[in-house]
Amino acid sequence: MPALLAAPAFAHGGGVASPPIEVPPPPPGDGATALQILRDVEAKAQAPRSKKAVADAVTRSKKALERAHGARASGDAPHARLLDGLALEWAETARDLLRAAEAEQSAAAIADKAKEASTQAERARALLEETQARRGRADAELERATAEEKEAREAAAKAEDARIAAGKGKDKPAKKDDAKAPKKAGGGAAAVPNKGKGK
Repeated sequence: MPALLAAPAFAHGGGVASPPIEVPPPPPGDGATALQILRDVEAKAQAPRSKKAVADAVTRSKKALERAHGARASGDAPHARLLDGLALEWAETARDLLRAAEAEQSAAAIADKAKEASTQAERARALLEETQARRGRADAELERATAEEKEAREAAAKAEDARIAAGKGKDKPAKKDDAKAPKKAGGGAAAVPNKGKGK
């Protein structure tokens, strides 16, 4: 026999602060359906937030079931049926509240995951921007170094060309003078003595 924690089984009321009592299961109908829903809700509502969300509706449903039992015990069948219907309404409300609480918890968990994913995405974006900035600086440095190297090669090539041109300009006149000078000197000296000796 299930224990329903609420007020004593009076047909038309009862204090909420009254000690819990045991009542027999209601007959088939709204009362029995309400009792089954309450059992399912209490089995599923294990988390503190879920229990808190359904507590008031569960208490009111149990109270209505106890009042329905009291009405049946006193022979007031019409009021008993009305109270069974009221118990069913509150039991269904408790079930809906439990579903809403579970959906809220799921949404909160999803929101936390989304927030974490957003934070990770932001970090990845910042890292990507930093990497791109470093790459840009490296490209600029490489371009500058390449330009400097090109300028240095061009300057070295010009200097080498100038040195070669200067060397060729100095060597050519010197060779012409050296070739002409011995011929003039040797021919004159040999001609004069020969003429003197013959006379």
